[in-house]
Amino acid sequence: MLSHCANSQCSRPFLRLRQGKLFLVESECVAKPGEVTAPPSPHMRQHPRRVERFWLCDQCAEVWTLVHDRNQGIGLVPLPQPPAGARVAMAEEYRETA
Repeated sequence: MLSHCANSQCSRPFLRLRQGKLFLVESECVAKPGEVTAPPSPHMRQHPRRVERFWLCDQCAEVWTLVHDRNQGIGLVPLPQPPAGARVAMAEEYRETA
């Protein structure tokens, strides 16, 4: 269950889907050593999958994104910033179309 922003430096509570950005990460379920698992059924996927949900609040989603690494898990990565001239051009273009 989502309860707060995925940025550990932010503690904004998750309240609504329309705020921020929701991430769904599908990963393979890996059996722990010594854990007994049933053989895969011909009607099932070969490897069972697990879906995890992460959320970034509006403020964090403006500057961060989440990435999944098989070895490290979920990580916070800064979004690339467009050059200053590109931001001004985009703002002027938006004003002209609005």
